[in-house]
Amino acid sequence: MHKYRFIRAILPLLILLSVLSCKKEPDLIGIDLLPESDYLHMSYTDTSTIVAYTIKEDSLRTDELGTTLLGYLNDPVFGNTLASFYTQYRLPTNNVTFGTNAEPDSIVLTLVYSGIYGDSASQHTVKVYELADTIAVENNYYSFSTVGVKPDLIGQATFVPNLKNADSVKGQYMPPHLRIVLSQEFAKSIMNAGAETLSSNSYFQKVFKGLHVTAEQQATTPTGSILYFDLMNELSRVTIYYHNDADTAKSIKLLINDACARFNNYNHFDYAAADPGLLQQFSGDTAAGRNRLFVEAMGGTKVKIRIPYLKNIPEKANIAVNEALLIFTNENPENTLAPPRLLAMKARTKEGKSVSLIDEALGADYFGGRYHNKREYRFRITKYVQDRMRNPNQSDHGLVLSVTGASLLGNRVVLNGTAAGQNRVKLVIYYTLIE
Repeated sequence: MHKYRFIRAILPLLILLSVLSCKKEPDLIGIDLLPESDYLHMSYTDTSTIVAYTIKEDSLRTDELGTTLLGYLNDPVFGNTLASFYTQYRLPTNNVTFGTNAEPDSIVLTLVYSGIYGDSASQHTVKVYELADTIAVENNYYSFSTVGVKPDLIGQATFVPNLKNADSVKGQYMPPHLRIVLSQEFAKSIMNAGAETLSSNSYFQKVFKGLHVTAEQQATTPTGSILYFDLMNELSRVTIYYHNDADTAKSIKLLINDACARFNNYNHFDYAAADPGLLQQFSGDTAAGRNRLFVEAMGGTKVKIRIPYLKNIPEKANIAVNEALLIFTNENPENTLAPPRLLAMKARTKEGKSVSLIDEALGADYFGGRYHNKREYRFRITKYVQDRMRNPNQSDHGLVLSVTGASLLGNRVVLNGTAAGQNRVKLVIYYTLIE
């Protein structure tokens, strides 16, 4: 009997704990740290006015990155995007010689794959040109940067990329890579360049300024894809195979390494084929952001956000903010074009620059931004919200949402807008009333 009396005694406590646990969001770190008794006094609101709309990315550095992008993507929402790149290449040593009566057998540009975005079965046509103008490691280059190229095509390849199977060249294992055969005339121009040009890279790169590798739109593969390459892999290089009077088979490797200037260019063709709702926002119709918001990497788009009435909330009641979550929902989680794994949230300055929020300093796990539950992105901006409430007269120029690593990824996502029903953009504030 004592056992049943004990159960009857603790039953009300168990019921109370069950109720309290239902009020608790398991992944809200700040709320998890509160004493359980405080849950009884906590409320929340998700009706804060949010103004959000899409703008173009204005300045994205793309030089000397760890990943190089190449390809053509036909996106039914964002329109067409061409990714191309410019790179130098270098002599392996000073005072290169090719021997008596040297003749080229072949010359090949190899590029090591590191990934793909889009339709992996898409066919690509890639073209290679020589640079007419010099590029330099000490210069800054952006997603819109270009340099002059010579008109003559020196190489071309049409292919479907194979990133899964290891390649074997003359029986030797090689990582999956693209091989583009270049012209014999190009090989001869290097081999016949003269002793001074071949004496050092400072002379060599005055004559052979680099390569521009670009892609064509393919009518047979409507979606297309963006290929990722690792130019720092030792197999990413130009190799000349040749013979001379002394040897029947020789080769020289012209290197692409961290001493080489290189950068990506992303051409969105002024979004001529993009969704009308996106073009409306570009034209200044901020109200169009009530329906859909557009976030794209490769120097594409980002979202400007304002929460104008935060400073008014404390006027209605004395509150302590326990947690503030800004939540964005993917409009179409089943889209074959994968969303970014991670978005970035920054504050905007008066000059339009982006700076980190104080919440971000508390760590990535706290701050958030990762794609969550295969449908949404959450940012914990508690300190930002508290600061806006405590300092209502302090100037605030809003927030900006973009793709993390936008310079070396192809991903994009369409988000529900600020008035798109239950899954709209929302700011959820958990707070406690102060007597």
